[in-house]
This record gives sequence, C-alpha cells and structure tokens, in this order.
Amino acid sequence: MKRRVEFVLAFGLAVAFFVAADAAAGESVLIQKADVVVEAVLVSYPQSAGTVAYQGPAVQAGEDNWKPAHRYTGVEIRELLAAVGGMVPADVLTVVAADGYSKQISYAVLSGETPVGRVILAVTQDGSEPGVWQDAPELVFLPPDERFSNDDMLKAFGEALAHFYAPGQPSTTGFLMKNVACLIVNYAGGALPTQPTQPTQGAIPPAAGVSLKVVKGGTESIYTLADLEALDTITAPGTFTTSAGMDYSATYTGVPLATLVGNAPADATVRVTASDGYSMNYEAGMLLGRTEGTWILAYKENGASMPSDPGPLRVVFVGETNPHFQSSLSAKMVERIEVLGTYEPYSLVLTGAVTRTFTRAELEAGLGCPCHAATVTVTSKGETHTYTGLPLWRLVAYVDDNRFPAPEQGIHYEDGNFNDALARAGYTVTLLAQDGYLQSVSSSLIARDDRFVVAFKQDGVFLDASRDGYMRFVYDDSVVLSEGVTLKSVKSLAEIDLGL
Repeated sequence: MKRRVEFVLAFGLAVAFFVAADAAAGESVLIQKADVVVEAVLVSYPQSAGTVAYQGPAVQAGEDNWKPAHRYTGVEIRELLAAVGGMVPADVLTVVAADGYSKQISYAVLSGETPVGRVILAVTQDGSEPGVWQDAPELVFLPPDERFSNDDMLKAFGEALAHFYAPGQPSTTGFLMKNVACLIVNYAGGALPTQPTQPTQGAIPPAAGVSLKVVKGGTESIYTLADLEALDTITAPGTFTTSAGMDYSATYTGVPLATLVGNAPADATVRVTASDGYSMNYEAGMLLGRTEGTWILAYKENGASMPSDPGPLRVVFVGETNPHFQSSLSAKMVERIEVLGTYEPYSLVLTGAVTRTFTRAELEAGLGCPCHAATVTVTSKGETHTYTGLPLWRLVAYVDDNRFPAPEQGIHYEDGNFNDALARAGYTVTLLAQDGYLQSVSSSLIARDDRFVVAFKQDGVFLDASRDGYMRFVYDDSVVLSEGVTLKSVKSLAEIDLGL
C-alpha cells in the first residue's frame, strides 16, 4: 500500500507543472512511447459506447455497494495507442490524470478480452455533448455484462495492480480516473511529456492501415479495405472464450474466408500471418463449409473499425446463433493469407470471335463480388438447392465479338459488351465438360438472363470437386423451356464454345 501511495505522490509533483485547464478539457491527451510523443484529439476518433455500474468496497458484511450506472461514449485506448506503434504483451500502460493520480494497465486488459471488457477514455456521460462534461476524458471500463465488479477487477488486474479501499477490501471505484492527461507506455519515472514530438494525431483512416496479401497457387493478390468492402460480406455475432475462461461477444463485419481462399481442398493448409510475424495454420476443411456459422476476416467490431491490435483484420467465427469458439483460433492483426499444399489449378476456356481463358484466381475473385455473382434455385431428383455463380451471358460477352474488358481487369462486367444483335440473330452456345459431355443452349434463350449460371457454390459452400467438378452449369427453376427443348446441367464444366 505504501509503495502505491508514494508512486501517486511522485506523479503529482511531476505532472503539476504542465497540466493546465485547457489540457484537461476533454479534447485531447498526450501519448508517449519511448521518445515519441503525440497529442491525440479524442473527438476525431471513432467513438465506442457502453453502460457500466462500478462496485465499491464492501465496508459492511454482505454489502454489494453498487454505484449508479452511467452510459459513456469515448475512444478505446488501444486505438489511441496505435499512434505510437501500439503495445506488445510485455508492455504496461500508465494512465495519468491532471492531478497526478495514476493507474497501470496491462496489455491483456487493454486487449478487451478480460472480464473488465473494453477500456476507453470517455468524452461524454449520459448523453452530454463533447466538451461539456467536466470530468472528461475519464478512464472507463465497459464489461460485457455492464457491471464492473470487484471480482472482475481482481481477475483482470491481479493483486498487484488492482485497487483496494483498505486491506482486503477491493474497490473498482479506485479506477474512476477523471481528466486523464497522458498515456505512457512503459513509464520508467522522470519527467512527463509536455508537448508532442510528432504531429497531432486524429483518427487514422482505417483504409490507410489495411493491406492484405492473399497467395494461392503462386499468385499473389493485394486487397485494400475498399477492396474487401466490395466483396460479399457478412455481419453477424460471435463469441470467443479467452485463455482466462471468459466469454467475449461482439458483432463483426467481414469477408468470408471461403471468398478469399476459394475452393481449397479440405486437406490444404491455410496459413495466416500477422503484422508482428506471428503465424497460424488452419486446415481448410475447418474454415470452409461450416453449417453452424462462417469464418470471416473481420474489419469491423460492433460497427466500428478495429484498432491495429487486435485488428485491423481479424479471423472470427460468426453466425445467426452467435457461435462460440476459442480465442486461440482467432488470428489477429492479419496481413497475409496463404493456401499451402494441394491447390489444383483449373480454368474456364471461352471460344468465339476471340478466345479467353479465365484462371481459377480470376474466377473465384469475380465470384467474391456481389455485383458479379448470381444465385439460382434448382430442383433435381426431389432435392432443392441454391447455386451461386457467374451469369452465362456475361461470360459469353467476353468472346462474342472484339469488344470486351481489358484482360488485367479479370472478371469485370460492362453491359454494353454483350452483342445483343448477334444474340438475336442466333448462335449456339456449347457447354463442354472435362469428360467430353456437352450440352447446347441458344443465344436467344440466355441473352441478358442471370438465371443461367456457371456455378461454383451449392447452398453457399464451394462445390465438391470430386462430385461436381469446380464449375457446374445450372439454371433456375423459374426458366420455362419451349416445347421439345431439353436442357441439362453440366458438371465439371471446362469450356464454353460459341461456334462463331
């Protein structure tokens, strides 16, 4: 107890000379790591919100001593720390108030995966406007159950860093630190920061910090945040259990890993590498085709962009039923995904006025964008399934004349590239399977009709290559064929020939 009191007094003396009223007005804090000091403008960052009640000391036997709950908005501290390069597990953060009061917080607590939940610097309380609440910025903890209990504090901080009202009387109210002035990573004593050594930091646009490399079959693709947002995305809840046995629930937004990885065989290895060099290996069969949920690469948590740690990209498992998974399976700070082992190349050859061959990477990248894909319902042999793929007429448009998107654009649709006059005049589109089976369809039947597709997925899961091949031609149940016309599905599709 004595050591803690002396530490606070030392801070009071060190900080008193530089903390003026303006510095504690709730608009900014100084952040220091090593020799780097920045001023962070709090209101310019994405805001996090939550409600919490703090538990005071149990002065009398059987007393719970819960304080009134309040709703706060503010900035997650781990996001602010990105301005100085973030923290690593061995780091400790010292939070200093304008009056010199201070607290130390470990990396594990700031990660948001302990019982105390998210840690923010609050700028508003109970609906106040920014700049009005006199206690801002205030250190606030937001547990998932909205109750910051003394037991939560002891589990998260341990005896050394927890607050005690008196020996044997823990009290979370000791963490009610108002008018926070600076955040210091690994403070070793001495003078506190008085001015920035780097330009003032506002919120770093998420797009500036997102770059994902995906390597499949020797081909490397690079995605920005805008690229990922343009793909087929999912927003759904998920809950992971931390190494401490605590559950953390959130709603995530991101891209299904199946969209990025493609139709990898179940025994392939998917290696995910973080920005700090740490890597995890997943079996592709675990990531793809799960009925209870979907593994995604998330770039948002509870509607806000994730900070650099554990984001800005993170592997999580989500679904309508809020599935549970172990945090050890949740790769953080992802910057590279590789498909290792068996990854069979395949292609689709289109022949007409010109010849065009689409690679596996081009086809699966095109399928990942909602603006390119179409889904149809097919009933066969008493079973009904949905199939997702690329509309046949849009693929035909690449080779029906000399007007088509540049090859470097991959799958890229421009409506004017389809030759309507030629389709009305009539030609036959022949669909050929790898085993030589073929099926023909007239150009007039498929013209500008998204119900005829080259499918890659059945019921949201990539086709079983051993049964259907990588591509299968199908058409929707709503298609009405003329009398005498038959049209069958084509498994293991390999080539489309216009006969021009």
